[in-house]
Amino acid sequence: MKIVITGSNGRVGGALVDFLRGAGHEVIPLRREDVDLGRHSALRGALESLDYDAWVNPAALSSPDLCERDPALSQAVNATAPALMADVCRARDKYLLHFSTDYVYSGKDPGKRTEQDPAEPINHYGRSKREGELAVLASGARATVLRVSWVYGAKVPAFVEQCLQRFASAESTHAIADKWSIPTAMPDLSAWVDFLLTAQPGGVLHGCHGGEPVSWHGIAMALREILPPAGDCPIHATRLADAKHFAAARPIHTAMDNQLLSSLLPRPIDDWREAMRRVIT
Repeated sequence: MKIVITGSNGRVGGALVDFLRGAGHEVIPLRREDVDLGRHSALRGALESLDYDAWVNPAALSSPDLCERDPALSQAVNATAPALMADVCRARDKYLLHFSTDYVYSGKDPGKRTEQDPAEPINHYGRSKREGELAVLASGARATVLRVSWVYGAKVPAFVEQCLQRFASAESTHAIADKWSIPTAMPDLSAWVDFLLTAQPGGVLHGCHGGEPVSWHGIAMALREILPPAGDCPIHATRLADAKHFAAARPIHTAMDNQLLSSLLPRPIDDWREAMRRVIT
């Protein structure tokens, strides 16, 4: 299959380029320097001129604080650009796999959200991503919206890798303990994407692991249990309210239920603890 991947120098996009090439696909990576999603004429030109079977879009303006400071740019990249992708993919009868986020939920209530639960974002990032979802779903294109959360295990480091680096240096770790979601291992996410490119289901899916919701502090504690040499590294719990540098409000409870995706895959999705143990050891 010939696949275009936007955001190919990002955490998810870069990992997908490597994985899908290894799986035998022909991949056309597009970095921001190649196609800026905020420049819609250039994006349309790429969509209409390139030869591809599927367009995969993990690219986004993903900093909630940057989105809060520049809502117009957030709208252009996270909402208008995927709407354009879906429009051209529909016209050309190409498949679109568009990535979204757990931040489309309000985070007010504990527990795990299903795809049928209402999406009521509380910041510009979540609202722009939700508008992008709705545009893709309403376009008539062959398309899947894949919501992901707390991705780790790629070349671009995330919170998990930052913790491991601190453990290796015997440094203390400070982690927020009152915000919950579920981490997603990039090697598994890549395999799910490969499956979806063939199956091409419509609608929204939650691409994360199973298990109970966890905080960043809980992830750090789990990592310390998995890696006994890190047992002496202190881990300090902090509160979301202590993060005074955040410009955008953060939803508290955004853990997602993955049963719909898990039911489609050849094998059920692992608990996040099992996946983390497998990926980092």
